[in-house]
Amino acid sequence: METKIALIGTGGTIAGQGASDTDLTGYTAGVLGLNEILDSVPGTEPYGPYTYTQFSNIESSDITVQHWLDLAKLVQKLVDQEDIGGVVITHGTDSMEETAYFLNLTVHTDKPIVITGSMRPAGAISADGPINLLQAIQVARTPESVGKGVLVVLNGYIDGARDVSKRNTTNVATFDSPLVGHLGIVQDGVAHYYKASTRRHTKESVFDVHDLKELPRVVILTCYGGMDDMVPMSVVATNPDGLILTGLGHGTIPQNVRQITQNTAFPTVRASRTGSGMVSAVPQDALAGYLVSDTLSPQKARILLMLGLTKTKNLKKLQQFFYEY
Repeated sequence: METKIALIGTGGTIAGQGASDTDLTGYTAGVLGLNEILDSVPGTEPYGPYTYTQFSNIESSDITVQHWLDLAKLVQKLVDQEDIGGVVITHGTDSMEETAYFLNLTVHTDKPIVITGSMRPAGAISADGPINLLQAIQVARTPESVGKGVLVVLNGYIDGARDVSKRNTTNVATFDSPLVGHLGIVQDGVAHYYKASTRRHTKESVFDVHDLKELPRVVILTCYGGMDDMVPMSVVATNPDGLILTGLGHGTIPQNVRQITQNTAFPTVRASRTGSGMVSAVPQDALAGYLVSDTLSPQKARILLMLGLTKTKNLKKLQQFFYEY
């Protein structure tokens, strides 16, 4: 059977346009439709046929939890079809890593799911959208991409959804996996892999959003030097379902913030604002009732806690999720 690549458009810079071909930052995102984007990319025909879904056309900074739920259900519906060989999603770069991780935990399949975008709008000098989309399609068609989980493909590199992050505000080489490195590269139309994620994902994930209409409310509180009591007290007073504490350095929480956030009625996870490295459990965590996000960014720790809370409120089991996923 000839399988199809399912293309899904969500908007972002890759669908954006500026007032001139030198406008690299003042453009409007989410202007072009998916068909218009694909028409600007030469060399895609040999990797078809394709199906098209215009899921949304927005800046990725406007992505909501509801978007994640709806997108996960759409992708699952597509990959469950025998004639679909893989999925390629165009997406804004600002929250791409979060959408990728959410799908990595909630879509159950071995089929390639690839997310791509661009740092420069369509029509700009050296626009990177066309080559990124072509290479994302090539990755989706590479047999070795099966079972790798959700992949992020930009600038010739392939990264795993769990570890990738946006590292630069405007550079086309913005995406990297600082702790573990890229999974591979795209060369001559083929994905070449040098490693794979060791954490559970996609088909091995226990998280299922098929019947979910909403997710628990988990908030992120970022710590900083000289922090006073007002913000942490305000956050705790809202009584969220969960809290991610973005600590300094090795996830260090200022003493005054620790006193306000310890032993709350909701689970609190300690992470780091550094962007790379491991946060290890320390004796104070048990006293404060904190969980620990070992290597996940605060943004992705929030996603994992939201999904974890749909399964259990047991702190030991929630902690185990952070070591498994």
